[in-house]
Amino acid sequence: MDIPHLQGTAFGPDDTHRETKMTYETLLAEFDAGITTVTLNRPEKMNAMSPTLLAELKDVLSSAAEDDQVAVVVLRSTGKVFCAGYDLSPDDWIISQFPAEFEGGVDLQKDREDIVQLLKYWLGMRKFPKPIVAAVQGPALSGAGELLAMCDIVIASEEARFGHPAGRDLGIPPTVFLWPLLIGMRKTKELLYTAKLIDAAEAGKLGLVNEVVAGEELEARVRSMAEDIARTPVNHLKILKEAADNWYDNMGLETSSRQAADLDAVFHQSPTFNAFFKLVGEKGMKAALDERRRLFG
Repeated sequence: MDIPHLQGTAFGPDDTHRETKMTYETLLAEFDAGITTVTLNRPEKMNAMSPTLLAELKDVLSSAAEDDQVAVVVLRSTGKVFCAGYDLSPDDWIISQFPAEFEGGVDLQKDREDIVQLLKYWLGMRKFPKPIVAAVQGPALSGAGELLAMCDIVIASEEARFGHPAGRDLGIPPTVFLWPLLIGMRKTKELLYTAKLIDAAEAGKLGLVNEVVAGEELEARVRSMAEDIARTPVNHLKILKEAADNWYDNMGLETSSRQAADLDAVFHQSPTFNAFFKLVGEKGMKAALDERRRLFG
C-alpha cells in the first residue's frame, strides 16, 4: 500500500473554496458563526485513523486556514470512543508495509521513511495557524494521543480515558504525544513503561486536558469555549498561537520527534512486534489482540 494521502505536509491555505457543509467519507464538517466543526465519523471502527481520514482532515483544515471567517476549529467524534488510535486492518494500515505480509519483518529503511512522513503530517498539523479545540467523550488511545497533541485545548468528559496500550509491543509515537512537555518526564515514563490508561480526572490534574465536564455537558461546554475564542480577531489568534508554540520549537520539539521516529522504526524490528503480526497473518487480528491481552492485560 502506498500512502499518497500523506504526501505534502502544509495545513495552511490552499485553493479550496469553503462551503457551509462539506461531504467526506470518514468525517463530517460544517461551518457556523466563525467555527468549523470537524467530526470523526467511523464509529464502527471506533474512529480509528486511516490514510483516508488523515487526508480528509488535512483537507478540512487547509480550507479552514484559508478562510478568514474561520476563527477556531472544534474537533470531535461520533460514538462512545473518541479514537482508538491508528487502524490496524491491512486495508487501512497507516503506512506502506503491513507487517503481517512480511515473514522476515518489515524493511527497516522503508519503515523509517514512512514513519518520518507520518511525523511530518503531525508537525504540519501543529503549524495550523488557528486554535483547535478537541472534545473527548470517551477513550483516546495510542495514536489518538498524537491527534490530541496537535490540538490547542482539550475538554474531556468524565468518561474519557487516555493512554498508549500499544507501547508494550507495537511501537512508540514519534511525537510521544508531547507528554514530556505537557505532563512532565516522570509521569511520561510511567505511562509509557506500563501502557496503563488514566481517567479524565487524572488527565485534568496532570494538565493533559484543560477541563473535565460531565458527559451531558461536553458539547455545550466546548461550543461555549469555541465561541469565546472566536470573539478574538483571527489575526490576533494566529499571533497568539505562534508566540506560544515558539517556546516548544525553541526547546527542540521537532528534533526530538525525528529522533523518536528513528527509534520507532527500530522498535518495529523487535521480536514482540513481529510475533504479533505473525499471529495476525496466521489466525487473524482478533486472535492477535486476544493473545496481546493475555500477555499484557
